[in-house]
Amino acid sequence: MIIQRTVDVSQLTRQLTGEILVEGMSDAWRSRIRALSRAITFLENDPLLAMNVLANEHFAGQACHSRVIGLTGLPGAGKSSLTNLMVRAIRKSQKSVAVLAVDPSSPLSGGAVLGDRVRMQEHFRDPGVFIRSMGSRGALGGVARSTRGAIRLAGLLGFDYILVETVGIGQSESEIVELADTTVLVLMPNSGDEVQLMKAGVLQLADVYVVNKSDIANPARMMNELHENTAPSDISHWCPRVLATSATNEQGIEDLVQALEDHRIYETTHPKGHEVRRERATREILRALHNVIEPDFISAINTLKKKELEDVIEGKRPALSVAHELAKTFKRSH
Repeated sequence: MIIQRTVDVSQLTRQLTGEILVEGMSDAWRSRIRALSRAITFLENDPLLAMNVLANEHFAGQACHSRVIGLTGLPGAGKSSLTNLMVRAIRKSQKSVAVLAVDPSSPLSGGAVLGDRVRMQEHFRDPGVFIRSMGSRGALGGVARSTRGAIRLAGLLGFDYILVETVGIGQSESEIVELADTTVLVLMPNSGDEVQLMKAGVLQLADVYVVNKSDIANPARMMNELHENTAPSDISHWCPRVLATSATNEQGIEDLVQALEDHRIYETTHPKGHEVRRERATREILRALHNVIEPDFISAINTLKKKELEDVIEGKRPALSVAHELAKTFKRSH
């Protein structure tokens, strides 16, 4: 049996801002962290909750200055180990960090292992670190559907960095590019057919490339391949950094963190960087619009007559034609 719970959005927003404390807690910051964790839990069951929270008067006009870093790549490349070391390096510079680690959900039970918090035990008691594992719940693109809202909610607490670690499914993870200010693609030497690897759409979209596990094989060949395939034709565009790291030997982490800072400076000071941010915001609005209106369209589809559905099933009428008619009806009613 699934227990349905409700949430008082007004109370939750006041807890997130620290105006009131979560029941049973006396420390203001830890209370806000607890409120954030609770908000994300509700958000996973209702992705539109973020819209209700962020639209609250407590957050009106409040800017989010968190830097969102997306880490994606093939399974087994060492993303979690690398994330753990990045958190350590960021904390050494007295910056706060939130980690949203998306784990694959079982197609049968819907559950997820959610093991990233186990890998990051050294940061558990650090008040400047928030770690949350999220099940993908069948969502494609390497991130959970509620990840966007979780990023915005974490941003309300003022974390300097928000690290988003994707599922790691390879060629269909380009959605992280829409979420992150800086996208890091984590690879490893001798990872198979380089030509097949180059087909991955995210390969041409990442801002920083990391060849991890460089202690087990020479990364030079793959790094040369990446340099040749990602160098921009326009010198005014960002030139992606290509780095070699070893999570096992804790090498190259400082260079990676510096590359993130270099990209932040480029995006915030260069005209081309601002253009990229504007395009990303446009895609985010489009994605959010889809999430907002999808329930209305599902309701409209449920009102279709049996004959209309049968025509689509039998190929007598294309689905696009039915969708076009529904869209026209939707426009007239709004």
